[in-house]
Amino acid sequence: MNYNEEKVKKFREYTLEDYNRSLIIEDIAQVIDVEKTDGTFTQIGIRPLLDDAFLVEPNFDPRLPGAGRFVAIGERDFLIKNILEKENIKKIEFKEDIKEFPKHVCDLDNAIILLSTKFYVEVFTKLMKRIDYDEKYPRLDRRYRIISVPEKVLGNKMIFIDRDAVLWEKQKFQDPFTKKDEKIDIKIVSKGEKVDITIRSVNKIKDLDFELIKVLEVREK
Repeated sequence: MNYNEEKVKKFREYTLEDYNRSLIIEDIAQVIDVEKTDGTFTQIGIRPLLDDAFLVEPNFDPRLPGAGRFVAIGERDFLIKNILEKENIKKIEFKEDIKEFPKHVCDLDNAIILLSTKFYVEVFTKLMKRIDYDEKYPRLDRRYRIISVPEKVLGNKMIFIDRDAVLWEKQKFQDPFTKKDEKIDIKIVSKGEKVDITIRSVNKIKDLDFELIKVLEVREK
């Protein structure tokens, strides 16, 4: 099948834009782009099999809504899973009023707060006067960025991460149209009347500094 080249180009552009706009890991970790990988890297992505009409017929929009965002969110969840599984990372059982949680982050100079949506309303209500919205993410005390994470991912926990705590490597790929390096790989393969699409990033958590990460597990008083 010969796909409409302009549609393929637009599809790639939309997906790259969606991914770059949704990138979270770059706001949490120190990310280094690499040319080559070894056997320890992890692929994060999606591989839908779709009707090829959206890359062929003029009346179809060449977009797959949320595809890039799905990969970006997958990277965030991959990091959280790794942190929660590490036994050496400090875990604190917290039974106080939720407004008291900031005292556990104040010894981290440049921390990001990953906040479960389970506590989002309560935190933003009780600490209203200490939170500002002048930048991309809300900030506590004009210092600590707050990134909300769905409860299904983070449960009853908060994670405090210093910006220097995570060293992350990411493979870069050359876009066939722009010849620029991009952070995700997009492959399009014809399968009869279907199109097999792979959208992925290739990642490795190179290092976690356990001293610069805390997990707060909120328990009922």
